[in-house]
Amino acid sequence: MKPKRSKGADARLPRKYEGPEVLGELLTASGCELTVDEVVEEFQAAVEEGSTAPDVIPLLWELEPAFGTPDQARRTFSNLFGLWDAVATDAVADLVPLGDLVEDPSAPLSARFVDAAWQRLNDLEGKEWRRARDAFDNLQAELGTFVFEALSDADGVAQEVAMDQAFEAWWMLREARGSVPRPDRATLRAALAAEDAPEAEPALGVAATTALWEQVADDERPLPEADVPTIERVLRAVRCALSPRG
Repeated sequence: MKPKRSKGADARLPRKYEGPEVLGELLTASGCELTVDEVVEEFQAAVEEGSTAPDVIPLLWELEPAFGTPDQARRTFSNLFGLWDAVATDAVADLVPLGDLVEDPSAPLSARFVDAAWQRLNDLEGKEWRRARDAFDNLQAELGTFVFEALSDADGVAQEVAMDQAFEAWWMLREARGSVPRPDRATLRAALAAEDAPEAEPALGVAATTALWEQVADDERPLPEADVPTIERVLRAVRCALSPRG
């Protein structure tokens, strides 16, 4: 599950499957106990169930993956996403209108909707993307300030990535529901403090976590691994405030 980061640079993880031998070696080196054939079987079952790549790929490891270098991590995820695309090619229909995927506006977004919405966002032309980002910056100024304040001690890349993720969550929720709340900083801080509250948007949460670990492995703009837990907490608060339940 992954979204466009910045129009100023192509930070998207390439999805390139280099074959079973290469992927097999990468999986073994990372501590994954599955063979490539077993991964294919997992992907086939997941496609049939309507799951998405970001749902499934993190579950291939029983423990946290052990990557020797950022390049090794990036290449492993690149191969896995490429293999997913190859497996899904014959099983996934053409992208249907996003509105057709939303069954209940009051329910959390489905994994299928999140995957389709990410593809739609990633396909936006430059002017369309800029228009959407400008709308987010204008309508959610308080949210943007909250993200930067909450990550004031984090790396600059962490702040940028968190803002990208907040924008993507807002865009997908708006596409699904037509409008979303405009929380003030007090509301967002309360959501950040409520760590025991249930996740408002589980599918978005999985996609965000996957994207963060992809960014950790990025060659040009690596996200410091130490910042990932803090960003996850901040983004969880953002999702809660943008998609309140109750």
